[in-house]
Amino acid sequence: MKRMRFIMLLTAFCFLATGCNKGESLEEIEARAGNTAVEYYKLLLAENYEDFVNGMLGGDSLPPVYKEQMVANAAMFVKQQVDEHKGIKEITLSSCKADTANHTADAFLYLHFADSQKEVVNVPLVERNGVWYMK
Repeated sequence: MKRMRFIMLLTAFCFLATGCNKGESLEEIEARAGNTAVEYYKLLLAENYEDFVNGMLGGDSLPPVYKEQMVANAAMFVKQQVDEHKGIKEITLSSCKADTANHTADAFLYLHFADSQKEVVNVPLVERNGVWYMK
């Protein structure tokens, strides 16, 4: 009997935990996640590579040598876009799909290049303690 009660309480807690989203609708959650991804990518435009890396899940606690490599990779990515497309002019949100049960989202961003081309990139995100991080 105690075991059954425990299972029922655990199940109820799981439903409550996955259902709690501060009263936000799915559209609001997707907008918040998508806009967060845009802001992270705007850090690249501002050449703020360390903060971009800190926007990754666990990015602020990476070993220093690995973090330096990640920062260098972000800088190389931006340089490559300059070489191939004269740089990224603007970043906008195309769409975002969230999975509220797993606290994840996929943001699809348009990278608008200076040579008038554009590209869509997928930015997978995960929510931890109300903050969206890039995976």
